[in-house]
Amino acid sequence: MNFNVYGKIRIYSEYVLFKQILVMKLIILLTIVSCFQVSAHSFSQTITLTTKNMPLEKALIAIGKQSNHYFFYKYNELKDAAPVTLQLRNASLEEALRESFKGQEFSYTIDNRTIVVNKVITPKATIQVQPAEIKGQVLDEKGKPLQGASVKIKGSNLGGVTDANGMFALATDQTKPILLVSYTGYESREIAVVDRSNVRVLLQEDNQNLNEVLVVGYGSQQRKDITGSISSMNSEKIKNQVVVSLDNAMAGQMAGVQVSQATGAPGGGSSVRIRGAGSLSAGNDPLYVIDGFPVTNDYNQNNNPLNTINPADIENIQVLKDASATAIYGSRGSNGVVIITTKSGKNGVSRMDLSINSGVQEVEKYLELLNAREYALYINEARNNAWINSGAGRSASDPNSVRTNNVMYQLPEMTSNPDALGEGTDWQREIFRSAMMHNYQLNFSGGNEKTKYFLSGGYLDQDGIILNSDLKRYSFRINVESNVHKRVKVGANLTPSYTFNNLVNAEGNWQGGGIVQSAITAAPFLTPYDAQGNYTKITGLGIGTSEVDNPVKLAKESYFKQGTLRLLGTAFAEVSIMDGLRFKTLAGTDIRNFREHIFSPSIVNPNSVNATKVPTATAISSENKNWLAEFTLDYNKRFNKHTIDALVGYTMQKEYIDFSSMAGTNFANDNIKTINAAGLITNAITTQEEWALLSYLARINYSFADRYLLTATLRRDGSSRFGADNKWGFFPSVSVGWRLSEEVFLNEVSWLSDLRLRASYGATGNNFISNYGHIGLTGIENYIFGGNGGALINGTRIANIPNSMLGWEKNNQLDVGLEVSVLNNRFALTVDYYNKKTSDLLLNVPVPTLTGYSTALQNIGKIQNKGWEFTVTSRNLVSDFKWTTDFNLSTNQIKVLALGSDGSPIISRQATSANAPTHITQIDAEPGSFYGYKVIGVYQDAADIANSPIIVNESKPGQLKFEDVDGDGRITSADRTILGSPFPDFTYGITNTFQFKNIDFSFTLQGVQGFEVLNMARRYYGNYAGSYNVLKSASQGWVSPENPGDGKSPMVDRNFGAFPGSNLVNNVTSAFVEDGSYLRLRNITLGYTLPTSIVQAAGIAQARLNFTVQNAYTWTNYQGYNPEVSIQGGSTLVPGVDAGGYPLARTFMFGLNIGF
Repeated sequence: MNFNVYGKIRIYSEYVLFKQILVMKLIILLTIVSCFQVSAHSFSQTITLTTKNMPLEKALIAIGKQSNHYFFYKYNELKDAAPVTLQLRNASLEEALRESFKGQEFSYTIDNRTIVVNKVITPKATIQVQPAEIKGQVLDEKGKPLQGASVKIKGSNLGGVTDANGMFALATDQTKPILLVSYTGYESREIAVVDRSNVRVLLQEDNQNLNEVLVVGYGSQQRKDITGSISSMNSEKIKNQVVVSLDNAMAGQMAGVQVSQATGAPGGGSSVRIRGAGSLSAGNDPLYVIDGFPVTNDYNQNNNPLNTINPADIENIQVLKDASATAIYGSRGSNGVVIITTKSGKNGVSRMDLSINSGVQEVEKYLELLNAREYALYINEARNNAWINSGAGRSASDPNSVRTNNVMYQLPEMTSNPDALGEGTDWQREIFRSAMMHNYQLNFSGGNEKTKYFLSGGYLDQDGIILNSDLKRYSFRINVESNVHKRVKVGANLTPSYTFNNLVNAEGNWQGGGIVQSAITAAPFLTPYDAQGNYTKITGLGIGTSEVDNPVKLAKESYFKQGTLRLLGTAFAEVSIMDGLRFKTLAGTDIRNFREHIFSPSIVNPNSVNATKVPTATAISSENKNWLAEFTLDYNKRFNKHTIDALVGYTMQKEYIDFSSMAGTNFANDNIKTINAAGLITNAITTQEEWALLSYLARINYSFADRYLLTATLRRDGSSRFGADNKWGFFPSVSVGWRLSEEVFLNEVSWLSDLRLRASYGATGNNFISNYGHIGLTGIENYIFGGNGGALINGTRIANIPNSMLGWEKNNQLDVGLEVSVLNNRFALTVDYYNKKTSDLLLNVPVPTLTGYSTALQNIGKIQNKGWEFTVTSRNLVSDFKWTTDFNLSTNQIKVLALGSDGSPIISRQATSANAPTHITQIDAEPGSFYGYKVIGVYQDAADIANSPIIVNESKPGQLKFEDVDGDGRITSADRTILGSPFPDFTYGITNTFQFKNIDFSFTLQGVQGFEVLNMARRYYGNYAGSYNVLKSASQGWVSPENPGDGKSPMVDRNFGAFPGSNLVNNVTSAFVEDGSYLRLRNITLGYTLPTSIVQAAGIAQARLNFTVQNAYTWTNYQGYNPEVSIQGGSTLVPGVDAGGYPLARTFMFGLNIGF
């Protein structure tokens, strides 16, 4: 709206001030101003003006200048006024105004020196409209009545619902009413009423789920056209979860995807398995594709590729599971593919989003250990029993002076009065802490029809729940795409990040300085500090814990730092050659610089109390440069009922890896920690590696009448990782689909929204092995020339047998699926059955000794995974109170089908188990099964011993009894048997979401059932020798035939390791194989969205408050911290071992999300 004052144009916004308020304010302002003006003109000054067809506005300006008055008017109203012709000579102001407005539709008012001009509005005759009835019917797209549909009149409070015949009747006095019609499961409509007596409204089903576009690898498809097995989750399911690594957010969300979070360390990721484990020795991790770039887990490093990605930047995740979906990735698709798409700009108003989350973490579970008094009694009982069992005529009342062995038999002085010790120190609470966590995210996004952009910056600061551990992550993202021409689109996605970790050695037992194990086993009657504030010495005190160092010292004096600088980016250009034909080229890079520095000061000495300790240090650095180039041609066309979507492509990917490691010792002191200060370099390694992959790919999707579907995929890969005679692999797949719900014979089934059958079969491969396994590598070797006394010459040797035929592990998979939704998509069910067999397994097999080698890497063996997957989605309530449920359940059976020519089993040893085997892999059994002696009870008395199998040494009542598996009457190594499996029978997850007006609430339960864990850590904190502190349950052992304890635990004896068959340090028994089944309340979120009226008054588009609890509670019988170790490590030969680790954290977070 334009106004004129003194002929000068000033612009105001119409919606800011109403006309009358503006008039009043300006009149007052001009009146005040006029009081301070000295005018030479009087109010009665005359006007002389001659015009011919002059615009009215100009005439008024001239009059205002001569009369020293201000005109106030709307420009838009005055510009359409008729021109004026004036002949004024010495006329008064009133006369000049009358002549100027003669015949015009304007009025004016003179107020002092202000003249306000208004357009005259001629009042129209009003007609009283009587309310008239609107009648009509609401039908679905097939012409069937919809009962209960909501019908409202726009702009009023009038409304109602349809009856059983879909009929409605409403009365309104609006002359041109508009109806708002809505029904659950259908798209809402606005209908302008023309014929009030017969309004016919047709509603179409809301097929948002069916029309959802999924990324399928080198392209996208609508869900209704997909014939493969794909699970997905969007940003809405991610935003409520308090996770640092994206893989943790996937737990319990998708059928067929098992996510195990084995560590609670800051930044710690998870192990992800899709439809079981398809390899014995090669990798089992899925391929991750981030914005079109296939990233890799570094074979030489335990590097989580998702740790540097901010979960808040993720738009959606698609998991490709069957061969039809994964064959497009060929040799890297056998373990499944996880496609991650980040957020991008949208066409519309630019916006800024700020997310602030802060909270606290605490350890999820404390073990119930003996307190100081209980442990002192336990030590005394163990030594008394050891003394009694060492010979005849010995008694617990015998003094130390007659007991010959001070470690085994004599009672320590500090345990002489247990009652005086009280509760003592809970070492767990000394190393665990309440830890803060802060996460901030700022996004800018927007765009128009030509260019879209998304920029984000994130900062994460996470303290660990163990002392001296933390993580800081700085992440940025730039995502831009632009239509530079009507046929050309270009874009780029750049993600720089930097992650810095302070770590502690939480994993492993006390022998390696494992902090958690040291805290569990440390004597509770000792304290972290002495009276002078120095670390208390807890070793060499005559209580048997000679190798356990002060856990608080181990944590606080730890110097274990890692830093990763990463740049992940892609750029693309897309050209529309003609209608339906599109060419796209994409280039990308993933550059990672990794640094690690470990320093062990002189005061930390976990291995021996008497050894002289000098500082040691290790420095590691690596640089990975991964390059990608892709060229694809896509053709999409519809011919009548035929739809074709064809794709051909060519890709190249190559990675360079530089790795160096150096270790040193003999530092002068603990202050200078860099390697150059070491007096002696003990180790130095430098490696340079590279690998390359060259691929050709093709895919065709065919649809007839949107009813019959066919997809065929071909990929040919050439990899540098395999032998010269087997570098190329061919990976085809085919799938079909049938949308039965589109058939004529199902048109009358009104409750059926969608029904589809699909089936697929195809081949994929696994190339996740070392880069040079097929060639003979050289190693350092010394040679003596000249016989005895000859010269020692440095040389090299061939370290392994080359194999030019080394090739892919081949995966052939069958999948059959059913998808059905009913009641307007209110309830949906997806069922899949799969059967995949992996052949040509890569294994090191024994070779004749005459070759000079013990094993050689060959393609040999076969393994099978088969199972069922169920996904249910239900919109339970859809009114103002909304309730939705998402449920998934998966089963998987894994079995070894073949192992080499002779089928010999593979017996393996996990690194923490001393020299004893822990696992066995054999035909017709699950791979990596726990292997050892089966405990069947405790010898109760002499008669029980006499009727039991013979053990080499003499057995006594209260000692463990083992099963004679081979039935020869003796307990020998031949009696070792399978004790359990680390692979679950089934996994499941359920998420419930509730919303009432501005309040939302959700919770997620995730469970794993029917698997075992080999709790190697409990060999120590569940030992029966009294050497270390133990669980309270471990003190419930056999005492006498009259007091047999729990019937499972043996007698406490300091010399327990000498029991017949009971040397648990060197043998695995069923006593430490536990049921790992659990149900975890993974996430609870309560949110409140502030009302629009409040936030808009503050200049904010939207605002939401939320409170989240992550890992709220776990129901399990497992005695360790965390049962989620069932698939720990990359090898299927030795999984499921809990050697002590970083416990999970329970996290409480408050968040504020603001949109501008």
